[in-house]
Amino acid sequence: MNDDSGRDHNPDTDLLPGANSPRASVVSDKFREFRATSLAIEHKTSVLVLLFIIGLMGALAYRATPKESFPEMAIPMIAINTIYPGVSPADVESQVTRILEEDLATISEISDLTSTSVEGYASILAEFDVGMDLDEALQQVREKVDLAKPDLPEDAEEPTIVEFNFSEMPIMQVNLSGEYGLVRLKEIAEELQDRLETIPSILRADVRGGLEREVKVDVDLAQMNYHGIAIDDVIDAIRNENVNIPGGSIDVGATKYLVRVDGEFDDPTLIEDLVITIKDGRPIYVRDVATVDFGFAERETFARMDRRATVTVDVIKRSGENIIETAELVEAEINQIRPLLPVTTEVAITGDQSYNTRIMVSSLENNIISGLILIVGVLLFFLGAGTSIFVAISIPSSMFLSFIVLQAVGTTMNMIVLFSLILALGMLVDNAIVVVENIYRYLEEGWDRKAAAKKATGEVALPIIAATATTLAAFAPLLFWPGEVGEFMGYLPQTLIVTLTSSLFVALVIVPTLCAMFMELNSTERVPLRPAARWALIGTATLVLFLVAGINLLTAGLLASTFFTLWILHHFILRRAARRFQESVLPWIIDVYEGNLRWALEHRATVIAGTLAGFVGAAGIFSTFGKGLEYFPESMPPGQMTVQVKTPVGTRASVTDSVVQRVEQELMTIGGRQDWESVVANTGSGGGGGNPMDRGSGGPSGPESGRVSISMVDFQDRERDAFETLAEMQEKIGREIAGAEVTVDKITEGPPQGTPVSIEIVGDVPETLEVLSEEAVDILESSPVYLKLVGLESDIEDARPELAVRVDREKAALYDLNTSKVGTAIRGAINGIEAAKYRTGNEEFDIVVRLAEPYRDELEGLRELTVMAEGGIQVPLLSVATWNVEDGAGTIRRKNQDRMVTITSDVAAGYSNNAVLGEVQEVLADFESALPPGFTMRYTGQSQEQDEATEFLTGAFLTALLLIGFILISQFNSVVKPVIILTSVVMSTMGVLIGLTIFRMPFGIINTGVGIIALAGIVVNNAIILIDYIDVLRRRDGMGRREALVQGGKTRLRPVVLTAITTALGMAPLAIGLNFDFFGLYGSLNPELYWGGEQAAWWGPMAVAIIAGLLFATFLTLVLVPILYSLIDDAEVFLKRHFTHEAEVPS
Repeated sequence: MNDDSGRDHNPDTDLLPGANSPRASVVSDKFREFRATSLAIEHKTSVLVLLFIIGLMGALAYRATPKESFPEMAIPMIAINTIYPGVSPADVESQVTRILEEDLATISEISDLTSTSVEGYASILAEFDVGMDLDEALQQVREKVDLAKPDLPEDAEEPTIVEFNFSEMPIMQVNLSGEYGLVRLKEIAEELQDRLETIPSILRADVRGGLEREVKVDVDLAQMNYHGIAIDDVIDAIRNENVNIPGGSIDVGATKYLVRVDGEFDDPTLIEDLVITIKDGRPIYVRDVATVDFGFAERETFARMDRRATVTVDVIKRSGENIIETAELVEAEINQIRPLLPVTTEVAITGDQSYNTRIMVSSLENNIISGLILIVGVLLFFLGAGTSIFVAISIPSSMFLSFIVLQAVGTTMNMIVLFSLILALGMLVDNAIVVVENIYRYLEEGWDRKAAAKKATGEVALPIIAATATTLAAFAPLLFWPGEVGEFMGYLPQTLIVTLTSSLFVALVIVPTLCAMFMELNSTERVPLRPAARWALIGTATLVLFLVAGINLLTAGLLASTFFTLWILHHFILRRAARRFQESVLPWIIDVYEGNLRWALEHRATVIAGTLAGFVGAAGIFSTFGKGLEYFPESMPPGQMTVQVKTPVGTRASVTDSVVQRVEQELMTIGGRQDWESVVANTGSGGGGGNPMDRGSGGPSGPESGRVSISMVDFQDRERDAFETLAEMQEKIGREIAGAEVTVDKITEGPPQGTPVSIEIVGDVPETLEVLSEEAVDILESSPVYLKLVGLESDIEDARPELAVRVDREKAALYDLNTSKVGTAIRGAINGIEAAKYRTGNEEFDIVVRLAEPYRDELEGLRELTVMAEGGIQVPLLSVATWNVEDGAGTIRRKNQDRMVTITSDVAAGYSNNAVLGEVQEVLADFESALPPGFTMRYTGQSQEQDEATEFLTGAFLTALLLIGFILISQFNSVVKPVIILTSVVMSTMGVLIGLTIFRMPFGIINTGVGIIALAGIVVNNAIILIDYIDVLRRRDGMGRREALVQGGKTRLRPVVLTAITTALGMAPLAIGLNFDFFGLYGSLNPELYWGGEQAAWWGPMAVAIIAGLLFATFLTLVLVPILYSLIDDAEVFLKRHFTHEAEVPS
């Protein structure tokens, strides 16, 4: 018999309210218990203490866990550099590079081995798998290099090994500017550097920009030749005089005197009075042949912020330190030094990763709160205020328990972990909903609280354990995701596994215990609190409000108002609405569902055909009207844009900087500048900022490179779409600048990614590779797709202009000279040689000796240069050498032991990366088919990474299905029932495609792919609960199949719908892009309500995929699963009847 609400009645227990009679005891033996739950209920005091401990330690763990915007990833890279002077690139490649590569390639942990061979120099870069220990990597590289050394040429110098670690990235840049010159600015920056490096969490602080002081000894070539001395004589005179020599000690009586010869210069002008040599009894002083000036080294770097000269301090934190706390310590140190600075000093912080982290953490925390409010609201309507509290308690309990575990294993609180918590928010109440709803149903049937908690939990314990296991099995394959993307996204399965396991513990131990102590039927009249308890509760609330008021009076007032408003709403509106929903709306929904289910069971073929047609139709709709594919989300509004400037190889930094200044001027004509927070220009040095995980975002690295970085204000404060600004910049900036390549792009968020267009041409002949790369670039530049490309270039570098000096060894030998002596003389004359150090206080400066500027700036100045031979004979350089201007030798690049050239390009704003790449492939199809024999072309970069990710996620999805299937077989001891559930999992993907089509979102290989795997784990849960209960009704209560299907569906309708809704609502704020700052509202009446933003753009497609798929999966669970159950049951009966001696006719 069934009442109006669709719940089953047991005639035995219905006659025995409270289930306390002997007969009830006999009946209750038919109902199983779960030992851990029963033990917890019998020791309720221990459970309450445990709950308090979890709450306290969880809050402390969350506070102590380091916060960061992106997961910290160690990507060890090691460079092996070898000098082989005077040898051509081809010989360097064959005699040095190949030898070292052959041994290094045997290290299995190396993911990529790239090399560059130039004249006289070989550099090999070994990039190891993510997570590889740097010390172990260094040890393996050293061993392989030692093995290769005997095979290297004798003239080659010993290889040097240099280590890199890209986890050491600046967390902010402190920019100093003022109206008193770069010298003083740099002094202030160095003082700030010393202060910052005393902070324990700071690894180091690097100063960039400003002027480097040095003592310049500029030699007059004519005077030097006139006096018959060489530049080495000047160097030796300075070097031999600027010394401190200990002379031992002298004992005089009872006193011991230390003897010290103090010759160090205390004034640079003393250098002028040094005697170089004696000629004809007359001393020749330094001042006779040179001028001495305590000036500045030639500038190789330039830095400006908002067109004002700056000096920058890059702040780098130690690995594992809390980025927010570290930034606060840095800001405190800056505030301490600020009053001591000159009046006009301006201190500006850019590239502050802690600010981004704080915004990201706040956004995701507020999304969690929004989802929590929505979930509790739904629980209130479905379960009532009293009952919903038990489910609501499971949310913070599970979260706090997860925080304890995550902090114990060293996981930081980053964007992936926080989103995982949002994804888990709706899922972690699923188990509690099933348990609480089942306990409540037992109470309605007349069981007492304690027995109901034990029996009801025991009935669903194994199914929810199996359901949780299947969800964990869905995420488990993601733990083995290889590479940088796997390291980045790997925090998602780790966090979900911890959180869902915690929720299972809470649902089976804590929630039943609380239900056994406090749960009452909604129809039961609430017993009012005793006066003492009421006043104690009021007093506690008042004390808490006073404590909060002591911190922030506004917050206390708003909290009091909120609680009062909620009480009024609940007392007069929500409670009545919830009761009406439970007593009228919910029974009506159940009745409608029952009618539809009975119809579906009568028309099984029609429903299955319709479902299959919907599945095929969804795929067709998405392929026709969908937005296509993408690797990572491309619609994230950029927070930073860059303009890269590249001048021809060999260009001086000052010339490059003049181009950068023109770019700064052009930027003044771009619209939307009110959204720009800062404009930082760098020439010849790393620009800092950008994505801390992108090793390509460091900015300029030589005098030919410059960069202008535009930082945007917060998303909610912008007046113009950042993509419109980016498109305008790409259209206008650099178009009128000749002699330089100007590229405009945005900083890409997320893990390191290859460029959208990356083409590798592989072959053995460097000259042919160069010709092919130029031809490919020409084809692209002359095609329509070129308008959609940004920064199209080949990595074949332009030859650097050289003044090639060729020494006639035979002539040089006649003067007792050699190539080394001639080369040293030329290097000293032009580039200068550090003769000594000039020290003052704690600072020291180079004393550099070289030819005066007029002789260095003219190539013909070499004609007057002389080389000093033995015996003081001056030999004109013209007598032993010739020279001419020519292009330098080329460069040979290799990757994984193959010669190659790479063509790369970004994609212009407003275009899909995959669509543009498809056009490029179409344009180059004929070129690829016409490649000479022995040459191949391949598409790498983001395309290759996307293919690898697709392959892995496809395998992970299939593996997840196999694991889920195995768990289901173990749960049901049947092969056919898992087929029912897995069918609903596969069919639920049509909801994903329809959702993406409706919301005009592309199918993200990473985010949507992970979302489908997550969906698989979620969908299985409800199907398990439903099928298990149908089996219970048939086995325990002797129901016929048809009635068991209907009654099982009616009974499980509420938990199935409720778990689907709560999971969807947990992610709804991200899916719709809702941003509401609860902390801002209660802290300063500034809720910052807005739609969209970086988090919504990044996680929205995954949230939409899961929500849409879950809504369709709910229909499949409640309708299609019973139909498939009946079909497979009929098939079993048919097989038994015709192929075995058993026969069973379903009723």
